[in-house]
Amino acid sequence: MTGNKKDAIQKNIENKVINSSGNRMGIKTKLIIGFAIPLVCTIIIGIVAYSLAASGMSANYEDSMSKAMSMAVEYIDFGFESAISESEQLYYNSDLVRLATGAIYNEWSKLGIIETVSVDLDVKQSGNGFLDNIYIIPSSGLSVISTYDNEVEVPGFYTELTDKAEAKCFESLHGSWIGSHDYIDEVFSNYYSGYSVDNYICSYIRPMTTRRACIVVDYSSEAMADILSDLDLGEGSMSAFITADGRELLLKGNEIVKNSEFSFLNQSYYTEAMADNAATIIDYVTYNNQEYLFMISKSSMNGSAICAMVPLSMVHAGANTIKNITFLMVLIACLIAVASTVFIIIGITSSIRQISDKLEIISGGDLTVSINTDRKDEFKLLAKSIADMVNNTRNLIVKVLTTTENVSTSTEKLSEVSEVITNSGDQIASAVDEMSGGLSNQASDAQNCVLQMDELSDRITRAVDTVKNMSSITENTKQVISQGMSTMDDLSAKSEDTTNITKNVTTNIKNLEESLSAIEGFVEMINNIAEETSLLALNASIEAARAGEAGRGFAVVAQSVSSLSDGTIGAAKQIQDVMDQIRRYAEDTVKVAAQAEEIVSMQTVTVNDTIQVFGNMNDYLGNLINEIASLRRTIESMERHRNDTLEAIDNISSVSEETSASVSTVNDSLKNQMTMIDDLHNSTLELEDRAKELTDAVNAFKI
Repeated sequence: MTGNKKDAIQKNIENKVINSSGNRMGIKTKLIIGFAIPLVCTIIIGIVAYSLAASGMSANYEDSMSKAMSMAVEYIDFGFESAISESEQLYYNSDLVRLATGAIYNEWSKLGIIETVSVDLDVKQSGNGFLDNIYIIPSSGLSVISTYDNEVEVPGFYTELTDKAEAKCFESLHGSWIGSHDYIDEVFSNYYSGYSVDNYICSYIRPMTTRRACIVVDYSSEAMADILSDLDLGEGSMSAFITADGRELLLKGNEIVKNSEFSFLNQSYYTEAMADNAATIIDYVTYNNQEYLFMISKSSMNGSAICAMVPLSMVHAGANTIKNITFLMVLIACLIAVASTVFIIIGITSSIRQISDKLEIISGGDLTVSINTDRKDEFKLLAKSIADMVNNTRNLIVKVLTTTENVSTSTEKLSEVSEVITNSGDQIASAVDEMSGGLSNQASDAQNCVLQMDELSDRITRAVDTVKNMSSITENTKQVISQGMSTMDDLSAKSEDTTNITKNVTTNIKNLEESLSAIEGFVEMINNIAEETSLLALNASIEAARAGEAGRGFAVVAQSVSSLSDGTIGAAKQIQDVMDQIRRYAEDTVKVAAQAEEIVSMQTVTVNDTIQVFGNMNDYLGNLINEIASLRRTIESMERHRNDTLEAIDNISSVSEETSASVSTVNDSLKNQMTMIDDLHNSTLELEDRAKELTDAVNAFKI
């Protein structure tokens, strides 16, 4: 059996030697083909890789830019919403409405409202990076309130504005977005130094409910340019923000360009894209014989849009690099392959035949064959190496048998370990995902806290202003009360004087009654004298009658005396009547004086009570002033704590964002590690199979 096997092997070697001698180019052809096939495959792989890379990069670039522009438009819409929100707050400001309608006549009140509104406008502008300036334009008689320059007084011109193009929204109470307000710019340019229409890109204008003033909110061109620059489109790219009424802010690279020969508004693809209902449109266009990737994303707020054009060479830059590297490597590989092939063919063609018979025997698994190393050519080392290889292979196979068994055992343990690592990695990945979600929520909550603290800051500011006004009012009230107390003291003194005067009047009236009584005595005495005179005249008449002619003259005198007596009695009667009337008036006057005295007494009590009430009011007002001062110090302390809290929340938000980014990086690394662990597990299983195959292959050798 052994002899027959050796004969068959020897015959096979001889046939191969004969075939080899009959076809001297067979090895060369095979080597060339062997080197050519990998080169062709490399070329095909390079072409396919370039195509796939170009299409994949284009798709990824389109997808990423579409998302970036959509996010930019959402961010811009957020800015538009904030501008509308700021105007809404001013729209419902009752003090501002009263000021615009002319319902406030007190100059101090007007100045207070204007100062409060100016501070509110400054806070809104400084707290909102989207806003350039805010203006409140009233009718004539009032000045424009703005954030541009509080030191410059611009007369109101709302009435003149109503018939201009930018006032088309004044017919209703709803606001509208416009690209520019030419008449407003013309007026402001006459008053504000350095004012330029280029400072804003669009404006939100809204009339107030009274239709005697309007609110204008300008959107900053610089803020819009920063948003477009953040897209980072690359060299040679162009981007623009275009309003619904056709105003354009154009950027080439990251620089704003004015009066450029290029404009998106003049391009047909822009017009077609705006006519399309899709929110985001991506297309490939040609401009100046160069291909560009054209992208447009539209705002849902006011019909504006952002546009971008990126050179196609920028999109395919990575793929072109792959193409160039692949072409260079294939060329180098071809040159190396040709040189190596020629050298190897010349060097080994003649020598390989001499040892092929031994190698054929060895290739049959017989490692007992001896190799002749007594050669004079360059293959002496090869022959010696083959001999050493046979010996080493023999020893190696013995070791491999042992090692294969150990490898099989190790691969089983490694497989178990890889499964444990895989399970742990899944748990870690799940925990990292939960951490990432929690950090995202924390960052969002921190941002909400910042917004709420801004609102709290506005309220605290208004509370401080209110406390200041209350303090001023209470001080004025205290002065008024002091003046009232002084007035009440004067009234009390005058009330006492009135009481004394009333008492004097009463005393004088009583004295008058006593005088009237004395006069009555005199009247009664006159009546008695008149009666006696009348009796004397009567007696004289009687005596004159007795005397006859001699007593006639005396009778005339008696008659005159009697007449005089009668007149005296009549006058006394009239005097008596007048005295009675005076007595009645005196009695009524005494009663009225008594009532007046009682009323004055009651008035004195009331004045004293009022003085006491004013004193209590003064004390309570003093306490109120102290409490208001304490409240003001407390609110100012709250303002300082609010600033510290706001800064802390900003720090928390920044740390949360950084931590979220780190967690995202860890998550990506963990996913890569999980992929490598899966590959390791698969390699372990494959290694186990190869170990079994190696064992079977080693058993085929004869040692």
